[in-house]
Amino acid sequence: MSSSMPAPSRTLRFAHGPGRVADLRREAVRAIAEVEPRVAVARLNIESPDGTFQIGRESFPQFTLLKRVGVHVQSDLVRVATPDPAYVEAALAALTEACLELGVPEASVAFVDTVPPPPAVGLRYGFKGAFTTDYPTFIWIFANWTSPEELRGTVRHEAAHLAFARTHTAEESAGHSGPSEDFARAFEERIGH
Repeated sequence: MSSSMPAPSRTLRFAHGPGRVADLRREAVRAIAEVEPRVAVARLNIESPDGTFQIGRESFPQFTLLKRVGVHVQSDLVRVATPDPAYVEAALAALTEACLELGVPEASVAFVDTVPPPPAVGLRYGFKGAFTTDYPTFIWIFANWTSPEELRGTVRHEAAHLAFARTHTAEESAGHSGPSEDFARAFEERIGH
């Protein structure tokens, strides 16, 4: 490089002023957020003979307590669900909307049903949706626990957890408590859901 040509990084930083780099970063984030996200139904390859698999609930001790007092507690045994096409389309539309608002470029929704299913009446305790850092681009919907009326809010809540995890550690993003849950609830409140 000749002595008359300044180093490119110094030219950018000083030619545009110190605040310009932050402005450029904001413009780039805004442009990325405006790109149509890639959303899809997650493809789960389950190799168990009966098609079931276990989900982790180790960090939720209230499940054991509630089961002891007679509440139907959501099983940790699930299988891939095949909900009605209208249900799937509603979930994908809500996921697309949330991803656009949150600047998430890609997300998939995995539909699962618990085995056994929840009772139609009586006390029951479980999740409608979930997010885990083990599958950082997936949100999980428990289709036999989430009514069509609850679907949009549940998808948006879990998409907020996914968005939070993109910029935070796995420890900060784990579970439905702490800063990730605070972020997801604030996202829901912002839209009135």
